Amino acid sequence: MELTPLKYFDSLYPANTREKEIHALIPFIQKGLSSQIIGVPGVGKSNILRLLAYNRDVRTKHFGRYEALMHFVYIDSTEIKGRPLSDITKFILLSLSFSLGERRMMKESEHINKLLKEGVALNDEMMLFSSLKKALDYLLIEKKLTIHLLFDKFEAILPEITPQFFANLRILRNHAKYRFASVFSLNRPINEIADPLLISDFHDLVSENEIYVSLYDPIGIKFRLDYIEKAARKNIPQKTREEIIKLTGGHAKLSKLAFEALISETENIENLQELLLKRSTIDSTLHEIWSSLLPSEQIVFKGMSFSEIKENHSYLTLSGLISEKGIMIPIFEEFLRKIPVETYEKITYDSSLNEIFMGTTKISENLSPSEFRLLKYLIENVEKLCSKDEIINAVWKDSKTQEGVTDQALDQIFYRLRKKIEIDPSIPQYIQTIKGKGYRLSQ
Repeated sequence: MELTPLKYFDSLYPANTREKEIHALIPFIQKGLSSQIIGVPGVGKSNILRLLAYNRDVRTKHFGRYEALMHFVYIDSTEIKGRPLSDITKFILLSLSFSLGERRMMKESEHINKLLKEGVALNDEMMLFSSLKKALDYLLIEKKLTIHLLFDKFEAILPEITPQFFANLRILRNHAKYRFASVFSLNRPINEIADPLLISDFHDLVSENEIYVSLYDPIGIKFRLDYIEKAARKNIPQKTREEIIKLTGGHAKLSKLAFEALISETENIENLQELLLKRSTIDSTLHEIWSSLLPSEQIVFKGMSFSEIKENHSYLTLSGLISEKGIMIPIFEEFLRKIPVETYEKITYDSSLNEIFMGTTKISENLSPSEFRLLKYLIENVEKLCSKDEIINAVWKDSKTQEGVTDQALDQIFYRLRKKIEIDPSIPQYIQTIKGKGYRLSQ
């Protein structure tokens, strides 16, 4: 394999990289439905989206002679974090124009860029969205393309976007029918981390359309490790390679970091697992995986039968972290030995970071916006009995929003929140329900 400078590393991967996951996407693409790419942090979700956007061989393998008509637009959601809807619409248009240019469709790219400038000049969200619809009309009708927006790291913007974002995606889909859809990459299913009202206009187009990413993609890992060897001009024995894959479970980021750690070593290694666990980058990645789990899932690692886990904690089995054989990432299992999970840690709110922590673990990312506001209010009123009216007035300050918060809806939000912070939601230790009176956070 020759090392050649390339703008997008993902375009170098073999055509059958992540074959299983991309094949699973095709039925949704054919029906014009949106879908979710789900998996633990670092497992390779971004790689799948970038393969679709930048790797022609991958597209040709899966779409054959229709490859030229399939256009995937990669959007890194972290670049629009905290931005208003108008900026998100601009970024979609900009990404659309840029992606066409990357495929050397310069005339099309310039046309979309012109529409973007026209929309920006009018300084109106509705007109900007109209420019996006015109862009789709041009590409779908005149150029016969099928357009798919790939939102990577979608949880970065999910807490801040409004229902109009999903309403707009629905409008675009209705406008284009079966030739437009979106793909969202997330650590957890969108139904778990988004408020029901937020995605109500889009629910039927994305809910349950989930594809879980396998921990181990042999083709992709082999290519990545070969490339690292070539770049470092150093070969690693096949037996050591196999040990790395075994210790990391083939997890994309952990395997890469482990291989890079080994490449940089100049002395003989007596205990590979010990070496890897001492690396700060690997420790950080393991913490990231651990923090993405709910407390009720974390306690599972202290002992529970596979059948119980599969029935009550399906995320752990669907994501590949646990199988009938046990924990599938051995160095994660070793890492867990130093993590206490049976103690109830204090839940705190850090105003300077606008984050909520359980002990030292940040849990904000697993909360929907209303769950975050609710828990923040309870923290600020810890040990106080809060009535339903007080909670609704404090958490849903907008009068129109308050109208939609029924007793049943409030009970459902508390149910979802308990699932995310309680070790055993059926026997809550933090959030107490005082029948007929309200709720109280105890610490």
